[in-house]
Amino acid sequence: MKERVNWIDWAKALAVCTVVFCHLPQSQEWFYYRYLQATIIVIFFFISGYLKKDRGSNKENWKKYWYGLIIPYFLYNLIVYPYWLLKYYLVHDAMPDFFAAMRPIIGTLLLQHESSFAEPLDGPLWYLPAILIMHIIIDLCRKSRHQHLIVVSLCVVSFFLYAANKYWYFAPDLTSMGLMRNLPYYYIGNVMGQKHWFKEVHFKQDLVGCFACLALSILLFDWHLHAYYSSQHLLHIILFYPVNIGFVFGGLYGCKCLNSIHSKIIFNLSVGTLVIIGLHIVLITIANYVFGHILASSGAICYQWYEALPLTIIIVTLLYPIILLGKRYIPVLLGKITHKNT
Repeated sequence: MKERVNWIDWAKALAVCTVVFCHLPQSQEWFYYRYLQATIIVIFFFISGYLKKDRGSNKENWKKYWYGLIIPYFLYNLIVYPYWLLKYYLVHDAMPDFFAAMRPIIGTLLLQHESSFAEPLDGPLWYLPAILIMHIIIDLCRKSRHQHLIVVSLCVVSFFLYAANKYWYFAPDLTSMGLMRNLPYYYIGNVMGQKHWFKEVHFKQDLVGCFACLALSILLFDWHLHAYYSSQHLLHIILFYPVNIGFVFGGLYGCKCLNSIHSKIIFNLSVGTLVIIGLHIVLITIANYVFGHILASSGAICYQWYEALPLTIIIVTLLYPIILLGKRYIPVLLGKITHKNT
């Protein structure tokens, strides 16, 4: 069993809970909501790069990818599909025809593609193929003497593609957008992990780093929004990257401050990240449906933060037994080969 890094468990657990929180519908006029929406996902890409190991052979690498990324991607889409059918029936008062029933299946095979013939089935799972592609890029580049030059060049290209996509929206799919947007953070994490940087824990320095980085990130995000509303599109896109880098380091410094606190719940949430990512949208949709009927709301549900926060806790709590089930009996739910690896 590999040694766990407690502050990384804290980072993954808090980040995945924040993802649930951000997927609960809230007003785009609220600063905190837009800030978290723009930043939270980069934590996963940085950590994925940071923990990326060179296993020495393609066979070992692909064995890890198969159980950790590929099988969970298709498994959770398969689990969600009956729910999609039920939702379709409730909305249309009839079961879908063959063409309609195939749209989410095609969307899944095309990595959450959306078009006239396909639609995302379990949208949040886009990050699994995105991370897989990044892993493959690093594996291929490691065979070259100029690996860092190649990856840095790809990061620069990804920036320009992301900037162009903000204008022309030529790649609307979640996976392609996520890949263009998050490759630089993955690479930064990978370099730091390979060089064993950011490993030591020093409470006072980490606390200062947390507040300094988050304060800078929030200030830059305010500027980022101002640039958007004043149609300074290039500045708006450029600022997006330091905003996220400040958030990543601020958040991780904060998690390092929690390193001395060991919690079984945090450990399980970290191990069960895939369970929460793969299934939380179903519970959110059910919650929206229930509260919509309770409140007799004819429009879209919009939660206040003090409503979204306890609802996030309820959703994560409902998924927690599935994490325990995965640890004990079905490790593939956690992206593991056997329960011994959890």
